Amino acid sequence: MTKDNKPLYSVIMDQLKSEISSGLYRPESQLPTEAELSSRFGVSRITTRRALDELERDGYIYRIKGSGSFVKPRNRGQENRAEGTGKMISLILPSEDDRGTMGYIRGASDWLNANGYYLSIHQSDYDSQKERDLLEMLTRKGIAAIILYPRNDQTNYDILHRLCLDEYPIVTIDKYFESLPLGAVVSDNFNGSYQAVSRLIELGHRKIAFLTAVTIESTSSVRDRYFGYCQALKDHGLPIDSRYIRLNMKGYREQVGGERFYKELLDSYSADGVTAVHTENDLIAASLLNLCLDRGIRIPEEFSIIGFDNNPVTEHVLIPLTTIEQNFYEIGRQAAEIIVGWLEKGRQTPGRVLVPVKLVERGTTALAPEGSVVE
Repeated sequence: MTKDNKPLYSVIMDQLKSEISSGLYRPESQLPTEAELSSRFGVSRITTRRALDELERDGYIYRIKGSGSFVKPRNRGQENRAEGTGKMISLILPSEDDRGTMGYIRGASDWLNANGYYLSIHQSDYDSQKERDLLEMLTRKGIAAIILYPRNDQTNYDILHRLCLDEYPIVTIDKYFESLPLGAVVSDNFNGSYQAVSRLIELGHRKIAFLTAVTIESTSSVRDRYFGYCQALKDHGLPIDSRYIRLNMKGYREQVGGERFYKELLDSYSADGVTAVHTENDLIAASLLNLCLDRGIRIPEEFSIIGFDNNPVTEHVLIPLTTIEQNFYEIGRQAAEIIVGWLEKGRQTPGRVLVPVKLVERGTTALAPEGSVVE
């Protein structure tokens, strides 16, 4: 960084742009190599490579593997496109009909539009390779910054690490990466599950199950929810009993089939005296609710259920679901605010922003059944 917080690669890029515009380097002429630029500006080759990458994205140069970087003949249309991408922020989502998607979009869009920026939306379809392709394509085209909702926090480490080294403006939402210096805006998932389980304990439940579709190792949001579940049990003097915990149910459910999976699950809850469950999300909670009703289990008199997200499905099932509400709009808005601050004031120290959540009580929670409470 320079004294005015301008990244070093940007200083080099501006100098080369000036020299190209002045005619010092004419169309089709070769630029100095990365090593020569490193020596000239007293910086690392990583920094000069980033400067050349940005010049290529802006349409000033083209590169030939093994030969070097060359000034690209420019026309007015190319100049306009290069200038236009400087105000474009891209939002990568796993699905456009995913829970919370419109909240993310509205929050980010409102902030960006109010500050003179534009939002483009892209969909990875829960495909890690497509997510990777989008990251490569958008940065190559010169998009100013990216807000990323990652499929999980285990894939595409290499490209995300490179973007961190290049100081490319990127922030994640919904999930965070423990070992990468990436900023993230996420819900307070730990506190959400802590609230849910604490409320069930207040209602007299003592054997409380926890159910997830994915592994806690692959998804930071689910991991934090599980840790919140465990901490609430511990703080209230209850044991963390593995018999009541099912992590990564999706794999086993696909293996044996949904009908058999849920039959075994409910049978085990009944045999172990489980009277309540907290699920990773509302879709799992809604499926479990319907299966309980099909089996004649009275909700909430005999069994309580709390989901997570406050998905629209929660109000459109036979019994409205108690859940933890995420503020998707605020997550999108704060992510956009961080990106704009980075672009206009220079990179800030990456950190994790926790957006508060709240318990929304509806019809699937009640006092524990008589005889199940053991003080």
